[in-house]
Amino acid sequence: MSKDYRQFCGLSRAAAVLGERWALLLVRDLTVGARRFTDLQAGLPGIPAAVLTARLRELEGAGIVRRAPGPARGMLYELTARGNELEPILDALGRWGALTMEEPRDSEVVTDASLAAALRSARVSVAVPHSFTVHVRSGGAEAWAAVHDEGVVVGPGEPQRDADLVLDAGPQLRLLLAGTLTPDEALASGDLAITGDRRLLDAFVHAFRVPLAAHSPHESAHHLTPHAT
Repeated sequence: MSKDYRQFCGLSRAAAVLGERWALLLVRDLTVGARRFTDLQAGLPGIPAAVLTARLRELEGAGIVRRAPGPARGMLYELTARGNELEPILDALGRWGALTMEEPRDSEVVTDASLAAALRSARVSVAVPHSFTVHVRSGGAEAWAAVHDEGVVVGPGEPQRDADLVLDAGPQLRLLLAGTLTPDEALASGDLAITGDRRLLDAFVHAFRVPLAAHSPHESAHHLTPHAT
């Protein structure tokens, strides 16, 4: 850790560990599963290998990340019990950041892990007709979510078994999750295609919700009414 804020404060201690560049995103990716060094690097476009090495070393030193045996004598990085305690905190930060995200900027990409984490943070506490698995493909990224009344389990890439619902979506997926675009409108626009029971699409938008807040003039001229979560 290179930062020392010289304050006897829990937030300053947390910032000293997680305030370095890439640290939060690195932990986010590990919340959806253990990963090899090369997987982490591929999932964080633009991160130099030396920086990734330094962040992992710092997080290991802080007791947040540990090494574990991987396949074919490889090595995986995974979160410790203390690291897993960050999951709801990162989900809350993700929801807060998404309030002013209407569409991606030209330089922004979606990764498998970021899509999985976004699905997890978007799950709201509502009953679903029955448990189902959804496979979402958007912006070149893939993730899945197993939905049930008690919550959700997510993962990057394809699910291990056939999904009950497959969504192929463009940037309008964000508006669908915000509730400013209905499933029928999304399907009619051609920006969303589904495979599976159409009724599960309604269940999906009922169970996953991230509202949009009114943007500042610097962000957008649109002012959208937030939806309760």
